[in-house]
Amino acid sequence: MLRTLLASRGPSTELLCECAAELDLRPEIVPTADELVKIPDRTPAALIVVDMHLPDAHGIDVCRRLRRETDAPIIVLGDGTGDADRVLALEVGADDFVEADCGRAELLERMRAALRRSSRPAPVDGVLDFGRIRIDRDRLRLHVGERTEDLTPMELDLIWALAMRPGETVPSEDLLRDVWGYPPGVRTRTLDVHIGRLRRKLGEDGRNPQHIITVRRVGYRFEPGADNEEEADAA
Repeated sequence: MLRTLLASRGPSTELLCECAAELDLRPEIVPTADELVKIPDRTPAALIVVDMHLPDAHGIDVCRRLRRETDAPIIVLGDGTGDADRVLALEVGADDFVEADCGRAELLERMRAALRRSSRPAPVDGVLDFGRIRIDRDRLRLHVGERTEDLTPMELDLIWALAMRPGETVPSEDLLRDVWGYPPGVRTRTLDVHIGRLRRKLGEDGRNPQHIITVRRVGYRFEPGADNEEEADAA
């Protein structure tokens, strides 16, 4: 049986254990951040869930440390303090951010989606080359001219999904389904945050992006060429 590491305290811990059991995962409660960051290096986990507030560290710092050690999907449990923590968690490498009081059904679906993402096979061809822009899936790297940027697993999956359909508008709902495994109707800022991160790594001006174009109320379009003067609105 695969295991999931649960760094949590309080009433959410029991709920996490129930969800893990329903997903055929063996839950392992880890009481401190220091203990948590040492485990994945010794024994890989199928999923890691991190509470925003642990006794010895903040969840954002824990997520940052974990991402250096493992590619396992990481879900951060928020405490309802607003969007700032959500954005920071995703920026440092979390795969998802869920409020601790979201309810059993949503938490279960988010955990299930994270497991689906991690079990997808990688494409046979590990490089997409557009000349100035080159995406290396095997090394999790984005090459823009002479510059190289490291990508998180989720950033890689997102830009790959867009770049596989260059010049085509990809609906946001399709990206949330194909990259994150979300069912239709899920409302989340996860996609917006990751698009912003990719634009920065591409060296784009978020007010006038040239490569990842927002098509208002529909989705996003990847344009590998240097210039785009389209009617689509930029986010």
